[in-house]
Amino acid sequence: METEVITIDGPTSSGKNSVGFLLAQKLGYQYIDSGSIYRAGSIFVLRNNISPDSEKVAEVFKNLQIETKTQDHEVRFLVNGEDITDHLHDPEVTKTVPIVAAIGEVREEVKKIQYNLVNSKNTVMTGRDIGSEIFPDAMHKFYLTASVEVRAQRRFKQLVEKDPKVKYEEILKSMEDRDEKDMTREVSPLRIPEDAVVIDNSDLTIEQTVEKMLKYIQSNVIANEVKQSGSG
Repeated sequence: METEVITIDGPTSSGKNSVGFLLAQKLGYQYIDSGSIYRAGSIFVLRNNISPDSEKVAEVFKNLQIETKTQDHEVRFLVNGEDITDHLHDPEVTKTVPIVAAIGEVREEVKKIQYNLVNSKNTVMTGRDIGSEIFPDAMHKFYLTASVEVRAQRRFKQLVEKDPKVKYEEILKSMEDRDEKDMTREVSPLRIPEDAVVIDNSDLTIEQTVEKMLKYIQSNVIANEVKQSGSG
């Protein structure tokens, strides 16, 4: 039987990870954050002192062996046998990711990793081009969004715990810049996938967002069953 993929795309801090993880748990699917693949590769690019815009970057991604495991209600990310989860959001990694993710050859290598990860398990996968480029034929596609101010506030709350000096205005500016880069890059720009259900969760909790998705998935499944029985 073919495995099923549910795609969730959206801009940074739109709640994709929290929502994707909870949705996967409720459905009994595995959860993959495709952004973590780019972050994992960036860690090894930095470790090897490779310039982020060098031709060698794609080679780093070609050699990534990625596995995920759920532990203590979170997904742990293992690369070449090493758990690098706690370094995925290091400041240097965050700076490097947009540069690395804009390289066409890197995105091709990540695509192979993504296909490999969903090969044997039903999956919820989040990212910025999952429903538009990677799994355009997925039956259930979502696009999560929220106002840039709300998203900056969410990121600020996360970061201020680690660094009290962090300023909301700087995060807002950085987020606006990232949105601009994501939407205008030549390779796989961020866009709403065809047939995706758009959910603005500016005023929704994670649980409310997942509830909306589950209702949509259920109605979509019923509609397909009716369609198939009618054509049978």
